[in-house]
Amino acid sequence: MTMQAENFSMARRAFDAGDYNGALHHLQTHISSIGNVDEPIATLLGQTLLQLGLPREAGEFFEMAAEADETQAFRSHREAAFAYFRTDDTDKALLNAMKAFRLGSDPELTFVLISLLVKTNETQLVDQLKFRLLESDDPKHLDLAFELIGADRWDARTLLLMRKLRHHRPDDTVIRNAVLTLAREFCDYDTIDEEERRLPPAEWLRPHLLMQETPHDNVHWCIDEAANRLALNSQTIQPIQKGATGRHRRKRKHSWGEKIRVGYLSSDFFPSHATMRLLGDVLRRHDQSRFEIVLFCTTPARLVDDPVRLAARSSWGEIVDLNGLDDAEAAAKIRARNIDILVDLKGHTAHSRVSILNHGPAPVQLTWLGFPGSVIDIDLDYVIGDRFVLPDTSKPFYQEKFCRLPESYQPNDPTARVLPPASNRAEWGLPEDRFVFSSFNASAKISRETVDLWACILRETPNSVLWVMCKTAEMEANLRKRFAERGVDPNRMIATAGVPYGEHIARVQLADLALDTFPCNGHTTTSDMLWAGLPVLAKRGQHFASRVSESLLNAIGLPELIAETDDDFVKLGITLARNPDRIATLRAHLAEQRFRAPLFDSERFCRHLESAFETMASRARNGEEPDHFDVTALPSRDGPFTA
Repeated sequence: MTMQAENFSMARRAFDAGDYNGALHHLQTHISSIGNVDEPIATLLGQTLLQLGLPREAGEFFEMAAEADETQAFRSHREAAFAYFRTDDTDKALLNAMKAFRLGSDPELTFVLISLLVKTNETQLVDQLKFRLLESDDPKHLDLAFELIGADRWDARTLLLMRKLRHHRPDDTVIRNAVLTLAREFCDYDTIDEEERRLPPAEWLRPHLLMQETPHDNVHWCIDEAANRLALNSQTIQPIQKGATGRHRRKRKHSWGEKIRVGYLSSDFFPSHATMRLLGDVLRRHDQSRFEIVLFCTTPARLVDDPVRLAARSSWGEIVDLNGLDDAEAAAKIRARNIDILVDLKGHTAHSRVSILNHGPAPVQLTWLGFPGSVIDIDLDYVIGDRFVLPDTSKPFYQEKFCRLPESYQPNDPTARVLPPASNRAEWGLPEDRFVFSSFNASAKISRETVDLWACILRETPNSVLWVMCKTAEMEANLRKRFAERGVDPNRMIATAGVPYGEHIARVQLADLALDTFPCNGHTTTSDMLWAGLPVLAKRGQHFASRVSESLLNAIGLPELIAETDDDFVKLGITLARNPDRIATLRAHLAEQRFRAPLFDSERFCRHLESAFETMASRARNGEEPDHFDVTALPSRDGPFTA
């Protein structure tokens, strides 16, 4: 062995033994004897300097190693990137990380590269790479992925991330709730079953678990109205301002006019949103001789920037833009309009600004339509409902007083709901000779209970198929798997994607019977089905979200489609599938009642709503505290109404 080789060998042995100063001495002797630095020497020098706490100098030698031997360039640039990363030399770290990444990858390199791209605001590259972090099981890599990805409900990779985080942080209730929420979105019943094995469902109602769950997610699975009040993990919940609540707010000096000034607050003021398919015509039909209507709008500009949408919005009332204002500023702008009654249409749902009400902008404040339950921790006087969604037994679980409309809490706009002729079954891959059950409800509503009930019906009706709207391939696969496990041929499920509204209404008419979901019903979806002439089989529920279809079916005159129990639901589904004449009668009823029954009579609904507003305003003007009340129904119509 030559002297140079002996020096390098001694340096390696010293390094392996943890004698880093000795290794450096032998390497310096070796370099001085040969006069140059090749890749093995540069690499060992870099590793030694790292151990001696000199990462910048180490990085320089790793770069030298990359230049000396291209076959080792991936490893050398990777190590240089890591070394510079430790010194906060972002430019050199990023340069070497990019060079290494072009040649190969591993979880740690991905983590460092993305961390550097975040620091340099390279958001486009971050978005392209962030899901690669899921290939790792390192908690710090997964934490960065969670920070960058969040809980994207429509990407199945997010559920994989949450499940990995759940393994590493088993006591983190936020992660637990995110896993369950995402599993419901993708109908991943195996994951829900796994969570049930970890913790029995009876324990899911523990307050510390509920407090980490959003109110909207909670009502999708929890029918306990007392427990619903405890789900408070929401960006819409902000502390109530001192002096702005209840009695203090109502005692503030207010100038009442001849007309009742009503303000509606929402981020959904654009024609294609489901809320406006319900509410639009009611807004147009307000009696302008008695009411002044103002829409306080937080709708993003990109959703209302074309002539068609602008024209529709102009017919609803005066629009006041609150975008760009914080809650206090928005409340001041509302107060400056001297609004008598402020109606929040969002509650604890996405993009809500309901916390504006905690600044007390109006003497009467209420919630309606957006959130199916009590809007806890918001300064509210009333919640609008009906005798079905808000029975007397629910009063102890609501902070708001009940204002119950006489026929249904849900308005409907017959002018916005198109009614094209039915398309044909072949176009949608439906068999001509089979009974077609259908569900077009959101995936998160298709609970394990729901699938089990559907499977019971399908097993007893072998000549039937189930037509289901599936937003993702993962959802479809999970549903098919569950049906197979419940003894139903998964090929009897026919998946379909979302389509534009007019096309949707044309296709749903091809089904024979819609099956509702539990414990969260179809809401706008149910009224869409009834409008299209498709009967909906539902079941009586135990909280607002599970009672909506009961309300709508009563308002269209079909209470016989509301089952009392699970067994009744299954039996009725089987009976209807075996009785085509009964289905034809139900469809004829819907066609005949479409422009007669209260459900789609927006003018009648508007008069009932205005009666409610008059009662609220009168009590406030007279200094009376809010209290429960029911609106009296107008006399029944003798004939059809005009849309």
